[in-house]
Parts: sequence; structure tokens; C-alpha cells
Amino acid sequence: MPVESPEERTVEVLQLPEDVDEELLCLYFENKRRSGGGPLISVEKNGNRAVLVFEEAQAATRVLSKGHHVLHNVELSVRKPATKDRCRLLLRGINPSTVTEMIELYVENMMGLNVNDYTLHPSPERDLILIHLSQPLSKGQLNAYILYFYKRCLCCFFF
Repeated sequence: MPVESPEERTVEVLQLPEDVDEELLCLYFENKRRSGGGPLISVEKNGNRAVLVFEEAQAATRVLSKGHHVLHNVELSVRKPATKDRCRLLLRGINPSTVTEMIELYVENMMGLNVNDYTLHPSPERDLILIHLSQPLSKGQLNAYILYFYKRCLCCFFF
């Protein structure tokens, strides 16, 4: 029997009523008759969205194929989470007056890159920087960089 990746067993729930507690959410998505789901490994609720990881990929597939989910008289939107692009990192918390050359030096020193290994794309307000890498990062590298930026009061996301 092949090992199923977490991505195959994960669904994202959107438009979740804020007053729905995690226990009710678990009960609904673990109920095969109502949601098509099954036993959950984890539930991460954040405001009006949640990320659910099922024990089996088949449960996630059934939930996604059901199409119509209602909880607390609200229709929920259920989808597969967006895949992450390991070639793009988004830095938040940049001082808008920081010159691009300073950010380039910082990225090159911190990540051990050459100028040809990446492209920087600042937002119009210059408080966000998208780093587009020419080669994808491994999960380990990505997590290490996210932690590194976080410790320096910069938020780093990959998408």
C-alpha cells in the first residue's frame, strides 16, 4: 500500500462561520454520511478558514467531490489547498525607504546566492518584496529561511 502524502489528505475550508468551534468542525468532517469525510489527523482553524488533514486521502477526495457542505446554515467552500511554489518567497515588514541594493546584498549574503540566481520584485508601496529564485528550494532550506527571516522581524511566506 503506497504512503499517501499530507497534500493528498489535506483540504481547505473557506467561508467558515467565525462562531463554529473546532469540535463541531471535526464532528462534521469526520462524519462520512454528512460530509463524505473520515477520521482527521489535524484541524487548524484560523478565523473563517480551516485546514483539515485526514487519515486517508480517500476521505479528502470524498469531501472535495461532495460539492455542497452546510454548517450552521452557511454553505462552506471546500477546496484543495494551493500548491506552494518553492521558487518564490514573499518578504513582509520591509522598510519602504530601504534601497533595493541593500535588499539584494542582504538576500545574497543570507541565502548564499549570486545576482543571477534570483530576481527581486518590490510592491508599489515597497513594503513587500517577492524573491523569485531560478532554482526551487528544498523543504529544509525553505523552512530554514523562513525561520531566519522570522527571527529578524521579517515575515516570509512561500506560495
